[in-house]
Amino acid sequence: MKVTIKLFAFLGERLGPAVEIDVPKSVTQAALKDAVLELDPALEATLANSRVAVDQEFINEDVLQLSEASEVALIPPVSGG
Repeated sequence: MKVTIKLFAFLGERLGPAVEIDVPKSVTQAALKDAVLELDPALEATLANSRVAVDQEFINEDVLQLSEASEVALIPPVSGG
């Protein structure tokens, strides 16, 4: 199944505002991040510390149940002032 993942901050600067990847309906957060990591291996540290949101809510569960209509986002840690 194809899912669009919205990317924010540094991730969006590197890969654009969104990427489309193939995933099974039931996918782990780690597998989701690994699929994005394949697009740019230099993002490993950033992805390791990024939060996953589905349908505008941060997810704490490791296994995600997704559909093609799911809004998935990866949000890296941000800082600034």
